[in-house]
Amino acid sequence: MNPQFSVNQHAGNQSLVIDFLSQIERPGMDSLIDYLLASDYFKAPASTRFHNVFEGGLCQHSINVTREFSKENAKWQKPLPQDSVLICGILHDLCKVGTYKETCRGYEKVKELPGGHAKISISQASEFIELTPVETSIILYHMGLFGAYLDHEFTPWSMYKAIAANPIIQVFAAIDQADARHKGGI
Repeated sequence: MNPQFSVNQHAGNQSLVIDFLSQIERPGMDSLIDYLLASDYFKAPASTRFHNVFEGGLCQHSINVTREFSKENAKWQKPLPQDSVLICGILHDLCKVGTYKETCRGYEKVKELPGGHAKISISQASEFIELTPVETSIILYHMGLFGAYLDHEFTPWSMYKAIAANPIIQVFAAIDQADARHKGGI
């Protein structure tokens, strides 16, 4: 556990995420919240070696991205609804729930994320709530070109077309990558 990341911060982050999601009036949201509470979402790391590799790292990363995305979204002439900002920020890495375990050597994957993690996050979120088309695109393309070339989740051309239609997609990807880099890499 990161010594700077206290039990109080875990509880505070959990309360914050639940408060964010509770503001959203969408069928299935209560079930999604129950799922998160029963899962390791609030204690899991965001990665095994790239960023937020500490207990609670996934939740912390999601909160960081949500806050920055909310700030940037507010600057747009036609901002996204706050519900979309919260859903994208909190759920973009949902697939990482149940993916890692702590060992004497640090965190290790206990399940693989075949085909890239964005599509899995979309699928898992869609089990509980209906995502809007722009929410789906933001989550799908949040890894930028890493998603195209490393995970083969989409083509660069499809990403280009999506960003041309909704430039906020690229803003979200930049925020996600900036937070990941700030925390020790991508």
